[in-house]
Amino acid sequence: MNQPEETNINPVEAEALDFLIAAEFDPTAINRMPEHLRANARRFLAELQRINAYPISPPSDSLVDATMARIAQEERRQSQRMSLSNSPPSLRKRLGIPNIVAVAAMLIVAAGVAFPLTNQVRQSQAQLMCANGLRTVGSGLSAYAADNRGVLPMTAGLGSFLTDSTSTESSTESGIIENAQHLDMLSKNGYCDSKCTRCNGSRNLSYRIPMHKSQTNLSSMQRSPVAADANPVQTLMRRGITPVHFTLSSQNHGQRGQNVLFTDGSVIWMVTPKLSNGPRGLFDNIWVIRDKNGIETFKLRSNPRHALEILLAN
Repeated sequence: MNQPEETNINPVEAEALDFLIAAEFDPTAINRMPEHLRANARRFLAELQRINAYPISPPSDSLVDATMARIAQEERRQSQRMSLSNSPPSLRKRLGIPNIVAVAAMLIVAAGVAFPLTNQVRQSQAQLMCANGLRTVGSGLSAYAADNRGVLPMTAGLGSFLTDSTSTESSTESGIIENAQHLDMLSKNGYCDSKCTRCNGSRNLSYRIPMHKSQTNLSSMQRSPVAADANPVQTLMRRGITPVHFTLSSQNHGQRGQNVLFTDGSVIWMVTPKLSNGPRGLFDNIWVIRDKNGIETFKLRSNPRHALEILLAN
């Protein structure tokens, strides 16, 4: 099939055609055109008149009906395609196996992060509350000592502290087992409330046992521990369990460490019970004493290594 040849018009013809289009092909507009465009404009108008005069037979009714039916059919098809594309996917397509596995993995990861984080927050909160309680104890001890010529709370003489820690006697017969009850004098005399002598209001505390008379007077003591969380060594021995070693942390905080109150009122979190103390900066375990031979023991009948030996007992 032969392709129709393209007809190119020159610039003058193009200008005349533009003028006619602007005048909406009004024949009277030719008189307003420049002289050099009028001949081309008349020619274009004559060609258009011949096209308009070409005889065209009217379309048959069957052709009109067929055309309208085809248009209606195409409109229905397009409407159906739009309806299918806009319909929501089925539940099976939305929740396929890969999607379920991905959601389950995300939940497992979230749980693995959230649970330890929540537990850590709870532990930190309990540790902070216990430290605040010990600071209250420190304030009470300072006030008590100020009212009693510097003497720390004590309901018995030093003789009661020489009870063997492995004894199975009742708490009233064994001074060491109830050593922390000396702190109850603070609440009984109004220096703090009844919960201040318990870690978080329920867990036991440990209290300094004086190894020398100088350790009974707060004003004459150098900075050193005076109270702390419960002694884990003593707790185990009261249950009939002999610890393999004595470098344990208090059960009050899951053996992660212990809050320790010093004589100056400060509270420090210690992850180990050992601190530098005494002559030549020797390390001292606050849960036990070291005898003359340098052996750690919980038996108070043993002679301590020096007068500055520290022991905190429940």
